[in-house]
Formats: sequence, structure tokens, C-alpha cells
Amino acid sequence: MLPQVKTILFACDLEDKTQESLSLVMSIAASQKAKIIFMHAIEPMNHQAQSMINNYLPIEELQSLRREALNSVKDAIETQITIFYENHANDNELPEKPEYLIIQEDASSAIKHAVEDHKVDLVVMNSRTHSKIGQMIIGSTANKVIHQSQVPVMVIPLR
Repeated sequence: MLPQVKTILFACDLEDKTQESLSLVMSIAASQKAKIIFMHAIEPMNHQAQSMINNYLPIEELQSLRREALNSVKDAIETQITIFYENHANDNELPEKPEYLIIQEDASSAIKHAVEDHKVDLVVMNSRTHSKIGQMIIGSTANKVIHQSQVPVMVIPLR
């Protein structure tokens, strides 16, 4: 018997070309009758930056800024989903609207934890083209996820 994909994690940076990737994810979900979790990771600040901000902003203002950032990401995800459904309104094969998940953690760790916590069967993510030097210095989230994942990972190259 062929394996069934029941839950797809779409890890997205919400940059341009999200609709193209979302279309592929939706197509896979429709063919597998799978649930989609649309995930975005908000990278944490390093300790020095966090200390500096804590010294200059009152705690209430920091909490307000964090809420605004989370709401902004939530709105961006909901906008992408809405645009997709509006553009494909006549398609009778569409899967359910994706759930969304916003995690405040580095992207590769966020994906790993989401896979574990939500029993994900397939990870789909974008990857941007970087120079060889850029990959050595910065590292690649897609590369980390591919080599650490316990489930299949599909990487969509963006150019």
C-alpha cells in the first residue's frame, strides 16, 4: 500500500512567490485529501539586541510591539489564503482552508517542532538561491531541514 499524506506543513517566509508555492501545496493536499498547516517562523533576536531593546523600551510597549508583529504575520497568512481561494473559486477540488501556525523560533527548529507536535507527514518549503559564499556563511534553512527531518521534505526553488 502506498503511503498516505494526511498532514502537510507549508513552511513559508511570506515573501514574494508565496501564491505559486501555495498552489502546489494545495494541489498536493487535494490529491491526498490532506490537512495543511501554513507555518511562519519569527526569528528571535540575539541576546545583545534583546538586552538593548529591554533597556530602552518599557515592558508594556515591548509586549504591544510583539502583539502587533504576531497580528501582522497572522494577517499576511490570512491574506495569502484568501487570495488563493478567490483566484481558484471555481475549482471544486480545493482542500479545506489551511490552519496556520506562527512560531517564535529559528526556522529550522520551528519546522522540526511543528513536525513533531502536529504529526506532519510532509514538509513543503521555499528555498531562495544564494551564492556559494552566502550559503557557507549564513547557512541554509532548507539544507538544515532536509538533513534533520524525520519526514519527507519538498523544497520549491524560488528565483
